[in-house]
Amino acid sequence: MGSDAASGIVAKAASASMREAKEVGSKTAEDAVDAARKAIPGPAGKLPLQRPHPRHNLDSIRAKSYTKEKNTVVLPGTDVGRDVEDIAAGRAVWDPNRNLYEVNGRTYGVESSGTVYPVAGPGLEQLSRGEYKALKEYIAAGGDLDLANQKMARNTSISEEAKVRALEVFRHHKSFRG
Repeated sequence: MGSDAASGIVAKAASASMREAKEVGSKTAEDAVDAARKAIPGPAGKLPLQRPHPRHNLDSIRAKSYTKEKNTVVLPGTDVGRDVEDIAAGRAVWDPNRNLYEVNGRTYGVESSGTVYPVAGPGLEQLSRGEYKALKEYIAAGGDLDLANQKMARNTSISEEAKVRALEVFRHHKSFRG
């Protein structure tokens, strides 16, 4: 049986359990919700899920946002909230080899705390450390590209290629003045 079919069966079972829970009362409802959650593969079956940290949302990134080696940025208009709901409801495909969920063409991981983090797919842009630093400079300059480029000229960890890639992503930011 393919993982898509298995995920569909799990989602139907979870929906049926939740419908049944509403009919029989709150304590039984909690038991049914727990049983439905446990039927979901991966960490979503064990943990309540939380939306990704705001540092991933393009319009929430600030100059002081934490920079990692790889940084996935969510572009405006990408419905990550729906994706998280779909994962929690068992409507995502779990890949146990990569420890990732795929839903709506996008890939997500889940931290041990239950926080979901974006990895790749439509509306998600993966940036290197230098690219993310450059993006933060464009944002900090409020869309003033000349000012941002002056500041980045003094930062040897930001290459010209990183600036170009960051600018591609920055064009989707609310303060872009292009």
